[in-house]
Amino acid sequence: MGFLKKLFGLGVKKTKGPMDKSVALENLAQARDITEALGMRCWLTDGTLLGCYRENNFLGHDGDVDMGCLIDDYTPDIFDSFKKRGWACKSVFGRRDCGLEISFEKGGVKLDIFFFYREGNRLWHGAWRKVDKHTKNLIKYHYDSFDLKRGDFLGESFYIPADTEKYVATKYGPGWRTPVKEWDWTFGPSNASATEINLPRPPKPYGAASVK
Repeated sequence: MGFLKKLFGLGVKKTKGPMDKSVALENLAQARDITEALGMRCWLTDGTLLGCYRENNFLGHDGDVDMGCLIDDYTPDIFDSFKKRGWACKSVFGRRDCGLEISFEKGGVKLDIFFFYREGNRLWHGAWRKVDKHTKNLIKYHYDSFDLKRGDFLGESFYIPADTEKYVATKYGPGWRTPVKEWDWTFGPSNASATEINLPRPPKPYGAASVK
């Protein structure tokens, strides 16, 4: 497995080191404003939500910020709206009907937006691991359906899952209270499910046309 991780970039999350937390908060607040102006209701998720709930701060070792959004709220206008505010689109993975994930960056801090899909009485979002230079493989992360509420994070108001602890525990398991610096983002999460769905990575430059 160690060889596969080195060869395919699987497993332990790679970061450029701790991010500038003041820039991260400014980015989150601006992303909230941009998406809400588009009628998108995004919430804090993944490591950003874990830091918010467990430490009332960003995780000390985290290198990006994370938001979730229902795919029903997706609009292609998101690309121009972020660009007009000085953001660069760094990647697009998946399709509109399958595990869409969009990443933007500003001020050296990356924002990942994971789109959630309904599946019966559950929701899932995807993340994409490298298969080869041109192909990504989908991993699904499932949650019970949840409501949202407003919550304070470092003096700013964001949407968060109403039952925040259940949501966090679903992703990070019963040991969510214990910090883990060497995090396996692929199958470390308790709610990860492998799939056989492989898709090509869209060509650059990324934009609305990248989402099929």
